[in-house]
Amino acid sequence: MINRLFQEAIMKPSTRLYACLKLLAILHIVEQLIFGMQDLRPLQYLIAMYERRFGDTSGSIAALVTISASLAAIAVHCILKGGLGRFVTMFVLGLPTLGEFHHLVESITVGHYTAGTVTAVPYIACGVLFLRGPSERVFPV
Repeated sequence: MINRLFQEAIMKPSTRLYACLKLLAILHIVEQLIFGMQDLRPLQYLIAMYERRFGDTSGSIAALVTISASLAAIAVHCILKGGLGRFVTMFVLGLPTLGEFHHLVESITVGHYTAGTVTAVPYIACGVLFLRGPSERVFPV
């Protein structure tokens, strides 16, 4: 009973932070749509390479959707089950937020604003807070 209450107390802040991350992700994409989406070029190249492997666009999309749905189902199962699986899943879900640091580096390098920098700052901060929760639970200080 106490362990369950402890888990719920841990999950509420992380659930709110995850919702905040999703909202910031939407705002981040909107900012990039308005001011330019330079990040899409490498992604488009990867998708084109992936589709060439299959030779059939429909087959490649079906495989990608199947893999994505399977990973989502596994993630939901791990989060509901708890333990190390929950930690790994939440860590993997929060990790991409740290990758947005490239917007700050890019803006500093060129010396002016680049698309995505404004929303990258709160996105990274929220991601660090999100990752801190599961980490503290598994690796107490």
